Order: sequence, then C-alpha cells, then structure tokens
Amino acid sequence: MENLNQQNINNLTTLWTIVGNAFGRYQQDHHFNVSQVTGSEWPNRIWFNEAVTGAALSAAVDAIKNNQVPLTVSHWGDFENGLRPLFEAASFEVRSEQIGMSLKLSEPFEQLNRIQLESVTTPEQAKIWEELYPQSFGYSISAEILHKTKEAVQFYLVRKAQQAIGTAIVLESNGIVGIHGVGIIPDFRKQGFAEEVMAVLLNNAIANNTKLATLQSSAMGKNIYKKLGFTEDFLMTNYRLKN
Repeated sequence: MENLNQQNINNLTTLWTIVGNAFGRYQQDHHFNVSQVTGSEWPNRIWFNEAVTGAALSAAVDAIKNNQVPLTVSHWGDFENGLRPLFEAASFEVRSEQIGMSLKLSEPFEQLNRIQLESVTTPEQAKIWEELYPQSFGYSISAEILHKTKEAVQFYLVRKAQQAIGTAIVLESNGIVGIHGVGIIPDFRKQGFAEEVMAVLLNNAIANNTKLATLQSSAMGKNIYKKLGFTEDFLMTNYRLKN
C-alpha cells in the first residue's frame, strides 16, 4: 500500500492531470509531467516522475523557456528541503510553499449548519465560482475548467443564506478524498466558516466510507486543519524560473 505522502501527492497530481487532459495539454516526458491550460493561471505545472537531477532540472528549464504559458515546478520533500540549493543552482527561485497534510477518518465532526455547499453544475454557478476563487487565493481558475472537468472533479460554492462566500474543490481517487481550493472571501474570514466547510466535506467523506483525507495547506492556514486532527507530513515547494 502506498504511504500517506504518496497518496496525497497522487491525488493532487491526478487533479492536475485531469485538468490538463480536458484541454489536451497534458504531457509526460522522460523526466517530468506537464499540465497546462491557456487562459488560466492554474494548474500550469511541471512535476518530476523521477529523482531530481541536474539533467532533469535542465530539461525543465528548456521546457519552461520554450512554453508560452508560465509554468511552476512543484517538488515534494521533507521539511529540511535539502534539494533547494540544486534548484537554485539551476536558476529557480521559491514561489511558494505548502504543507502536505492528512487525516485518517473515523468519527464525524460537529456541524453548525450556518453554511451550505452547492455543487457547481451550471455555467452561472461556474462564473460565480470563477469570480470568488481569486479573492481567496490571488490567482484565477477559469469557469471553462469547471465546465470541462465537472464529471470527474467536484466543485462547490459555499453559501451563507443566499450569498456565495467561498469555494471548495474535492477529488475522490483511489479510496481517499483530496480537499483543495477551500477559500472564504475576505469579508467573511475569521468567523469559522472555513472550519465549517471542512466539517461538511469530511462528514460527506465519512458517510461514503472514505478512510483518508488529504490536502496541501499554506503556513497561514495549517492551524485550521491541525485543529481538525490533520498531521503535517511533508513540504511542497513551488519554484519558478528567475527572470
């Protein structure tokens, strides 16, 4: 059985692969995989399918320089991030870091029932979702991505009464639930709504007899997940090529 870290990574890369394939823009190279969408800031990602070497990094540099869409390189490792000097020597710089986290599911979580999660199925819902998402994350995911992948990926609007206040993305793969893109717009933050979204999603997973939840958190958001029982498992570093 794959370890927790690999299950987490596989869920995330499966999400990127689904999106890239939906647009005919997923490629697998000898060294790495590439998933990109023209007109969107996500996923537009490279990740390695072998141990990172100077040759693999050199190939990634060439791919980025020859690509019209800006690409981010994501790499997973321990919290010491011992490979960072190798990336920097190849002219990469750190764009952001996230923490891979996991939770074995058993007992249901308390729900306050202040919010509802609404599955995105219509163009109108997708447009609202597209407008909300960058308010939480600072980059865009196009409504077209939701339209083309909604059969494989679950996209949710978070509503308080009738007002849309946030987003969530869920991918169930290989018996685990990967939770992505949970964001609450600024006017409704620090009121416990993100925790409530997580409780609903985790309870849905438990009701489906899913045993493991995974996610990738910013350093700022990790305490929300730790309160729910998630553990910090690995560091995900996202690199971009220096100008």
